[in-house]
Amino acid sequence: MRKAPKWRSWMPTSRQLRFKLQSTLARTFPAIGDRYNYFPDNAAPGLPPHKHLLTMDERSSRDLPQQVQAFFTEYGALEQSRYPLPITPSGHTQLRLHKLTDTLVLGSTGATVLKSQHRQIEAAAPNTMRFAHLKDRTIQSAAINMLGMATGYRHYYHFLCDVAFPLLFLLEHLEPRTFPLKILLREDLPEFQREFYEFLAQDTPLLTLEECRANERIHCKTLYHCSPAMNCEFRAPASEQAASMVATHYLAAYGLDMHKVPTQKLYIARNDAKTRRILNETTLIEQLEARGFQIVVPGKLTHREQVKLFNSAKIIVGTHGAGLTNLLFTQAGGKLVEIFPADYIQSAYAWLSHIRGLEYAPVIGEMSGAHQHFTLPQTAIGQILHEVDALEFA
Repeated sequence: MRKAPKWRSWMPTSRQLRFKLQSTLARTFPAIGDRYNYFPDNAAPGLPPHKHLLTMDERSSRDLPQQVQAFFTEYGALEQSRYPLPITPSGHTQLRLHKLTDTLVLGSTGATVLKSQHRQIEAAAPNTMRFAHLKDRTIQSAAINMLGMATGYRHYYHFLCDVAFPLLFLLEHLEPRTFPLKILLREDLPEFQREFYEFLAQDTPLLTLEECRANERIHCKTLYHCSPAMNCEFRAPASEQAASMVATHYLAAYGLDMHKVPTQKLYIARNDAKTRRILNETTLIEQLEARGFQIVVPGKLTHREQVKLFNSAKIIVGTHGAGLTNLLFTQAGGKLVEIFPADYIQSAYAWLSHIRGLEYAPVIGEMSGAHQHFTLPQTAIGQILHEVDALEFA
């Protein structure tokens, strides 16, 4: 997106001012919060009548390679501004599974509210929604809240890497084959999410999907909740096993051969993206096409086509962006060449390539301008071609 001027951070927006006023009223007069569905954060799901069922640590078996750690230590200022040095070398997620009693699920924000505490479990994003009148509806069977934020878990990377595995873990330990269980979803799911959930339901007869509207407040007598605590948001999924579980789910759902020998050479273009385009991309594409590369715009393909392509990919070249989340579906032994603007360097896809068994090579372009678009100098294009040829003739 376009970079905001510095002065913008000094001046609160009308939405921020309105929310500050409303939240102050709700904290001062809890009855107003109940009526208009504003609840403070930090509910404690481990307190009675709720039950803490189990805690599991999910850890990677290996750290990032030293040369990759050194690269992000030197150039990853954006990431280091969020996490202290040194660059987090490994993945570790602690998953806590709770059985909650007498809860509300708010269609407006996707939040889970514990009635006994008049608080909500920390939301997927800060609640800056307006007050809302919501229609009450009760669900009798046990449920899992997967509404996510006000627009759902729509971001491709965050759904596959942050959300999918905790849900699969939860279902694995609940064994819903033995009792009815509903997954609460939004109405307007993107294709890749709907297919994820539909395959879960097909595979588990007592598991059903329940769509919830934005103007509804769902009363649940029993709600199962999985809270993941990550050591670094760029290390998700946390382990090789977690990534494999998500990949296997989709490969099985689409009936794809998980062991087909990878041969494809892919360049991931961002023609449909509003941010982070390479301004002189044509020069690079010409060179890659001469080497047998297929130019792919993931957003113009069905999700099955994306999974199939990446599962058959031997080498992938692409700019840092959500399309590289498809690395989850690659097979070990290939290579990723990831391109960054000089001022937007993060290690999420280096981590994905590592836990999927790929060789990794980063390439830095010029500083980005408006909408984070940037140019590749000739030296960077030469580096990309060198990395491509190194694998080709290895």
